Amino acid sequence: MDWEKFSFEYHLDQQGLIQDLISIEAYKEASLNLVFPQEWQSQLDKLNRVRAVRGTTAIEGNPLSEAEVAQQMEYLEQKTHNSDRKTATKEQLQIRNAGEAQAWVRQRFRPNNPPIGLRDILTMHEMITRDSDTDDNIPGKLRSLSVIVGTEELGGVHRGAPHERLPRLMKEYINFINSRRLESLHSVIRALLAHFYLVTIHPFGDGNGRVSRLVEAGILFQLGYNVRGFYGLSNYFYRHEQKYKSILQQCRQSQPFDVTPFIRFGVAGFASELKGINNFVKAKINRLVYRTMLISARDKRVGTRRRLLNQREYNLLNFLLSETEPSDPFSDTPSRRIELLELLQNRYLQSAYQNVTRRTFHRELIRLRDLGFIKFTPDDAVQDWVVELDFEAISKY
Repeated sequence: MDWEKFSFEYHLDQQGLIQDLISIEAYKEASLNLVFPQEWQSQLDKLNRVRAVRGTTAIEGNPLSEAEVAQQMEYLEQKTHNSDRKTATKEQLQIRNAGEAQAWVRQRFRPNNPPIGLRDILTMHEMITRDSDTDDNIPGKLRSLSVIVGTEELGGVHRGAPHERLPRLMKEYINFINSRRLESLHSVIRALLAHFYLVTIHPFGDGNGRVSRLVEAGILFQLGYNVRGFYGLSNYFYRHEQKYKSILQQCRQSQPFDVTPFIRFGVAGFASELKGINNFVKAKINRLVYRTMLISARDKRVGTRRRLLNQREYNLLNFLLSETEPSDPFSDTPSRRIELLELLQNRYLQSAYQNVTRRTFHRELIRLRDLGFIKFTPDDAVQDWVVELDFEAISKY
């Protein structure tokens, strides 16, 4: 790109964003209007924070798994977590730094607090890169060298703004993202524009992407998009990393920038992420009500000597309720599917059905399917029958 032509003017076709923006508002309101236990809230908040930190660092090449990220973030809750920084790896420090910066942004950008300023961005950068990203980078300071990022495979390389222009450009950037022009836009669009322009200017020697995504999340948080905790788009960008990076580069090809592809990508992503929040809550509620329904079905008499569910069937459904928790708690799939062979080999079920034949086990599975408690279907992909819960049973019993 030609920095001689750079300006904060841009082209954005908002027509294709309307449906996703409507979905965002609907998912937001649906989630915020739900009342559920504090335990669920804490679990959801922790999952969101871990996923955000894992996502934003993994985009930059950090190899730590989600479980390892969660472990490193637990250090932040310990009073002695700073004492072992000298023995921690660079990757571990990046995770802890991102977690600390996330917590700071969450406090700094509460609703009704002052809008973002340059000092805030420098503070984020200092926290993000402290002790871990020191090559041609000074934490909390604008760079004094030129920088080139990107690859031909992802749409080409990008040269950041000339370092001598950075103080002026960053002042203009702050005025831009706090301008009435941007205040008139939907909050998600505003946050994405802040992200796009900061990572395009590339004001630091390292950590530009992480800071840009944190600025975006902070703006969303301050403007009320803290859906059940601190939330942003880092996890979505990570899951679509190649597209994320190539779209950023695509939008820089002409000036003024045509930001439509990046904004459309981000808005659709945020709608998808908020849908995941609602999936989490819906799955929790369905499972809670399903468990209560099982008790009623076990206690309901359908004859002088028979109940709707016998004790063994009740125990089987309780077992399936625990075993079919979805591997991704934010997915559209409310129940994990279990292969019949996996069930037959399970030690608990082998013990529960040890005094009856396998035919009895099959007969009870089929009966539970016919009653509508489970779905029991063949799956050509695994060449076996698979079992999953049927939450429609809640409305029947």
